[in-house]
Amino acid sequence: MKRLLLIISVLMFGAAVTTSFRPEQSQSISPAAEVKAQYLDALRAFQLACQHLQESSQLLTKATLPQAQENFIQARYAYKTIEFLAAYLDPEFIDNYINGAPLLSLEPNAPSLSILEPEGFQTLEEHLFGEDPLADAEKIQSLTLALKTNAEELSYLSKLYLTDRQVIEAARMALIRVFTLGVTGFDSPVLANSLPEAQQVMTSLQGAMQLYLPLVTGRDSELALRIEQTLQQASSYLEQHQDFDSFNRLEFLKEYVNPLYGDLLDAQLALQIETYYETTSPFIKHSINYYAQNIFDEDFLNPFYFTRMPSKKYTPATVELGRTLFFDPILSRNNDRTCASCHQPDKGFTDGLPKSLASNDEQTVDRNAPTLLNAAYSERYFYDLRSEALEDQIDHVIFDQREFHTNYLTIFDKVGKSEEYVAMFAEAFPEVKEEPINKFTLSTALAAYIVSLKSFSSPFDQYVRGESDELEASVERGFNLFMGKAACGTCHFAPTFNGLVPPAFHESESEVLGVPNTTDTASMVIDADLGRALGVIKEYVDFYRHSFKTTTVRNAELTAPYMHNGVYETLEEVVDFYNKGGGEGMGLDVPYQTLPPDPLNLTDQEQADIVAFMHALTDTSNVNQMPDKLPTFANDQDWNQRKIGGTY
Repeated sequence: MKRLLLIISVLMFGAAVTTSFRPEQSQSISPAAEVKAQYLDALRAFQLACQHLQESSQLLTKATLPQAQENFIQARYAYKTIEFLAAYLDPEFIDNYINGAPLLSLEPNAPSLSILEPEGFQTLEEHLFGEDPLADAEKIQSLTLALKTNAEELSYLSKLYLTDRQVIEAARMALIRVFTLGVTGFDSPVLANSLPEAQQVMTSLQGAMQLYLPLVTGRDSELALRIEQTLQQASSYLEQHQDFDSFNRLEFLKEYVNPLYGDLLDAQLALQIETYYETTSPFIKHSINYYAQNIFDEDFLNPFYFTRMPSKKYTPATVELGRTLFFDPILSRNNDRTCASCHQPDKGFTDGLPKSLASNDEQTVDRNAPTLLNAAYSERYFYDLRSEALEDQIDHVIFDQREFHTNYLTIFDKVGKSEEYVAMFAEAFPEVKEEPINKFTLSTALAAYIVSLKSFSSPFDQYVRGESDELEASVERGFNLFMGKAACGTCHFAPTFNGLVPPAFHESESEVLGVPNTTDTASMVIDADLGRALGVIKEYVDFYRHSFKTTTVRNAELTAPYMHNGVYETLEEVVDFYNKGGGEGMGLDVPYQTLPPDPLNLTDQEQADIVAFMHALTDTSNVNQMPDKLPTFANDQDWNQRKIGGTY
């Protein structure tokens, strides 16, 4: 499989055969060629560092362990020097074999169940710096040998033709990675050596971008000077602020990461270097809006990457149709229940119940209703990740006996009896001449409405983007804790603050937290819901037992109660749960808990500050409320009495 990944990567990236500069610049060595030369030198240094690490780990004793640990640290620094290009050019290989999370996973798209054992730095760090490294000597030797071999595999990148577009795209991607995975401690789980490593990344970016500054100066001297100074200041800031817990991540974001992210784009455009929009098929969707100036911009992520719906179908008519359907009980069997029954706008598109009430008003469904605000920004859907497309979510609601308890043909027949609905479908989907009311149009309209529920203009967002100068001190402290000491940001990734993994934002994570079934410590056991292990048949493995999708904490102020079973009524209780180390930290037996069981040792004030930060992520400014009226039916007056939003 590893060799296949390498071949695919060579085919993908080796196909880049154009440089971005105009003919008059072609006689000199291009900056990209010089960057590649720098990279290959750094790659050789990395490979040598991995060799030293492997050699020093062959005979681990109490006397030799310190040298092996020091060699590990030096190999990590060497890797961080090449990371911005290596992780851009072959992200899957880097994630699987060099620097991925130390968790078991399933091989994607494999014909049968295939479990991938974690490899690379993060896994090795847990063993080499764990409680008893000498007892893990055999495992350490295996991991260091694998790391040395995998580092050598990266030599194939020397055959690639590197373009200026790729260099600048990689640099901007590195800024996202440094902020979301670097300074948060995500990829240094034991050592917490993230800040010196982030400085190493910034230094490597500085060396690469320095090659472009003379050209930028010729187009925009102020821009060139600003980039040069900000890169230097960012590196200096990291050098001068090495304490992980006290590091001001908000200042680092506002003063360095975001300005550089925007300025590098401006430099690329000033030099007339193409972006990936010009070099890929127009049919390829990209998760990131490359023209965003700020990683907290409202349009930083492209919602249409996560849907089957093409952006051209996202029209006011389609959204309005979806909104009407969302609040119309005609979709349910009893003409009482709507999507809005469980996803109410005034409750952040939740319902305020531990578990949503079933359509018979007696039972409940299996889980708590998650918010639909920003729900489009996900690779997979539902708590157990069982749905792979936003448009497919409606299937589960329509057929479930406790929810709509109906079928598509019945819905089409009912909706088709309203001349107003027929006209709305025709307006939203003019290209569908025959039977415009069908599964595609219905699910697309509902998906369009979900996409419209965008919520990225909270007080915190406005402050980060420079649209506001006001931010309470408790919110700043809370954000720094969230992204640092409290480690919330290592699962709830910025800027969505859900499990959508940066810097590519292609994958949605789930976590095993050991959520209990009650808050009563005298009778507490892990909640019986197996989550992801039963959500998808091909993922029925032990390490996904009790694993649930990492949902967003945006608008969490509005969406109580919390967790998949609604066990916690307040955000303070949720923070306390994490502070204690989750279920395992509270004494429950959770064999595959992905949340570290060690207590965070947060003070009462620190926990309150984290809650204050989450409150500052509240934003319902762009949320469309209920429609004023529902479409009427000429031949069924009883249906015309149905309630907007249904009954609940």
